[in-house]
Parts: sequence; structure tokens; C-alpha cells
Amino acid sequence: MIHIAFFEDQPIVCKGLNSFFSNQKDLEVLFYATNKLDLYAKIEQHSGLDLIIVDLIANDVEGLEVYRYLHKNHPDLRVIAFTSLSSPILVENLLAMGVKGYVNKNQDIEDLLEAIELVWDGGVYLPDDYSFLSKQNRIGTAITLTAKELTIMQFIIREFTTADIAKELQLSVNTVENHRKNIFHKLDVSNVAGMVREASKLGHVS
Repeated sequence: MIHIAFFEDQPIVCKGLNSFFSNQKDLEVLFYATNKLDLYAKIEQHSGLDLIIVDLIANDVEGLEVYRYLHKNHPDLRVIAFTSLSSPILVENLLAMGVKGYVNKNQDIEDLLEAIELVWDGGVYLPDDYSFLSKQNRIGTAITLTAKELTIMQFIIREFTTADIAKELQLSVNTVENHRKNIFHKLDVSNVAGMVREASKLGHVS
């Protein structure tokens, strides 16, 4: 018996997943959570949890923070990402954080069951489109933006100038500009459009 849980902030999706998993003889759903604080509390309450399925997008979640939390605080817990977002850079970052599976919400629900079984057996599940990431051993260091960089990036997306951002955050213009350069460097982009594109892939832009 595999004891699982899932994190999903859409009630209709929660009900669908719970119904599907409840009909699988080798699975038992210990809980599901619709917000991150509820998730963190329930994980602590259920010591027998084997595997958790985690959506990336939620109202109270910033980017990959839930995956970072799980990787840091529960490194032995098997994690499968289940999200509508897709891109090689996103999947690379998830793998770098120790995520053992990635299933896109456009895939068949049976693919999610296959991912659970494979991950439980010690494997890594990726759709065919992303299998090259593991085959070519491209799993490396995750792209991590600091809290300050995330804040500044949101101002940039809202079309604030460097001077405006400096005033809002009570920083020098040079400091803001250095953060801006670091953001562009980490995301490997050269302009705001590229920054928005790559930040969207990582879940930082809705």
C-alpha cells in the first residue's frame, strides 16, 4: 500500500483526484491540502506519508517555494510535480530540487498513476518530451531568485523604472540595478520580455 497526499488549490480538481485515487486498490490518500500552510501542517501530522503530488500554481504560493520547502525539510519524501506549466527549464529546476516525477495536467490521468508507481519503485518519471533531461544527465543546480530579486522582478513586470523601484524599496539606484542584472543573468536573458518569459516558466508570473 502506497500512502499518498496531494496539494491542489482548485476544489473541483481535488475532488476528481480524490475520487480517482480512492478507486486504486494499492493507494491510500492520507490527506489533501488546498493551501501551503495547511499542507505543511498536515505533513507533520502524517508520519506514514510515502509520496506527495504537488501542483505548482496556487494563490498563496510564490514560484517553486513548496518544492524548496519539501526538499529542505522532508528530503526523503517522494515528490511528483503535477502542473499545467511546461518547459525544459522548469523541469530541470524541479529535478534539481529532488522532485522524482513531472506530469503535465494535459496528460491522461493514467499517466499520473504510472508516475506514482515508477517513483515508488525508485525511478524518475518524465513524459517522452522531457526524457532527454535524464538521459543526457542535465540535472544540475536549480535557478533560485532571492526574495529581494523576486520583489524587484515584480516591480519590473509592472513597468516601474529603476528609480521608482529604488524609491519604493528605499534602496539606491545602483543596488536596484545590480539586482536587475543578477535577475537577467540567472534567467539567462537580455531584456524584460525574456525575463517575463522565463519567470513564467518557473511559476513566478501568472
